[in-house]
Amino acid sequence: MTSPASRFVTFAVLFLCTLASAWSQTRPPAAPAGRTTAPSRNTGPDPLVQPVFISGRVMVEGGAAPAEPVAIERVCNGTARREGYTDFKGQFEIQLGATPTFQDASEDGAQTSPGASRVSANSASRRPPDLRGCEMRAALPGFQSTSVMIRSREESRYDVGTIVIKRQGDAKGSTVSLTSMAAPKDAQQAFEKAERASSQKKFADAEKELQKAVKSYPQFAAAWSMMGDIHLNQGQLQQAREEYQKSIAADPQYLNPVFGSARIAVQEKNWQEAAQLTSQVVKLNGYAFPDAYFFNAASNYNIGQYDVAEDSARKFRSIDTEHHRPDVALLLSNILVRKKDYKGAAEQIRDYLAMAPNDPGADKLKVQMQQLDELSVSSKN
Repeated sequence: MTSPASRFVTFAVLFLCTLASAWSQTRPPAAPAGRTTAPSRNTGPDPLVQPVFISGRVMVEGGAAPAEPVAIERVCNGTARREGYTDFKGQFEIQLGATPTFQDASEDGAQTSPGASRVSANSASRRPPDLRGCEMRAALPGFQSTSVMIRSREESRYDVGTIVIKRQGDAKGSTVSLTSMAAPKDAQQAFEKAERASSQKKFADAEKELQKAVKSYPQFAAAWSMMGDIHLNQGQLQQAREEYQKSIAADPQYLNPVFGSARIAVQEKNWQEAAQLTSQVVKLNGYAFPDAYFFNAASNYNIGQYDVAEDSARKFRSIDTEHHRPDVALLLSNILVRKKDYKGAAEQIRDYLAMAPNDPGADKLKVQMQQLDELSVSSKN
């Protein structure tokens, strides 16, 4: 009979490569609680809904403005929806309810009051959007955000006040580059436009603005890193690698490009480099990039460092309380097979099936689980 170790040995490699391909299509998320969706931009404005403007500011605990634009999310009944960004001063104003696009503080005219040009003549008959149970928060990897409730009242403008973000843990690595604060105004404005274009999936426009930003300020680490993200998502790995390297050179404490470089290593199946880079990320600021634990586990599995792989996989399981990546249990099962812990490996498959009962491969996994249970018993005799 083929040993479980040889039978399962290729599983994690194939499973990881498939997952990495899908994962690399998105920028690292802020990992907020609940489900996050992008604002819809494909439908026309509802003529019966009155536009509402939400304004406020974001500051870091202690009173300083964030060094870079921060995403603003609206959370309604547990579902988070990204609506816009702050400017470099931490201020934002976002339009809800009557337009398929958002407007944030970095846009021209964002501070103008809604007037006749935005509201039709029969605006008196329009209803405000239903914002009951909704709150606003900031989303920045590695930071916790306070939430501000939107008070239900029939007004066209809300000032939600100040949202405070606080760094998680005593992390040495940063998800915000200090070079951003030193960037000249024209470079900052170009970066803000790039953020807005990227959020609308207008990547060519975003790249054009980022080129302006780094031409004006070559040490703009966040701009280089964002260009790396765009080119990585487009499969241009060498160009992305060079841009990440320029970002790291500009600000060695800035972890975003290190994480991006790790994504490249995963796609190229360079497991040794992926293990080294993800180890660096989790050591300096694992709170900001929880997925780094998952890929550190998979990378170490593939280079035979099973104890390290197990530690990282279990750490990821403890963080992923909402089971966004239930397949970590399958990876952990493979790790435990390598360590001849057949009982533990079977338990991980059971956990996976409990989290993903409709998996198309459930029947095969049940067979593997049964075989592992039998091996667990026989190994004790």
